[in-house]
Amino acid sequence: MLIKEQCILGIEGTGHSISVGIMDQGIVKGCVFINAGLPGSSVLLKSIDELLKTCQIDKEKLNGICVTLGPGSFTSMRISLAVAESIGLALNIPLYGTDVLTLMAATVPFYEFSIKVIKNAYKGELYLAEFHIASGKVVQDSDLVLIKPELFFENLQENDLLLGDGVLKMQVDGYDLQSKNVCLDLSFGRQVSGIHVIEHFLEKEVAEPSIVPLEPIYIRLSEAEINYGKQFGKS
Repeated sequence: MLIKEQCILGIEGTGHSISVGIMDQGIVKGCVFINAGLPGSSVLLKSIDELLKTCQIDKEKLNGICVTLGPGSFTSMRISLAVAESIGLALNIPLYGTDVLTLMAATVPFYEFSIKVIKNAYKGELYLAEFHIASGKVVQDSDLVLIKPELFFENLQENDLLLGDGVLKMQVDGYDLQSKNVCLDLSFGRQVSGIHVIEHFLEKEVAEPSIVPLEPIYIRLSEAEINYGKQFGKS
């Protein structure tokens, strides 16, 4: 059985905004987007409950949860993944996770050249992943990596399509991206939603529920993790 044959909840919570969506048998039932500062778990849970109620779907009907793993802040990832894992455990349903850069690239229906998605990783670095579109599907050409803005700028190729908040960061820092003859897209249409998360997995085979937690991708380690690493020699 494929995921598109099931009733699925999608959660996107890598930043200060959250989005929750529901698809049933491959049909979009509803989606909400809230951008009111860093949300707490209560806001996310309330959004899920209200969307289920509006769509007249009982939570016991859910067969799985698709969620973004990051890159995101420690707080945002802790909240969204904790909520997803709690619901998954309570309902005994599987979780599916992917990074938000892949989902952002997938919002482009067609592009002839390379798509480079960059996200501000702070402390003078960017998260980067490269993609291209083949037969209407996004194909990842590179792993998710950290890169210095100056190196990223140096390696830009003509007609590259740039997506992500890292583009704005580079502009603010004075990089003349247009001089490289690249294309930029900072439109709201590139904003990833809870539905986009589900769509990424529609053609995947259904998985079994697992007690192994999903591994988040943090923009930066929390101070607690840094201090733990210093104390116990963990990197």
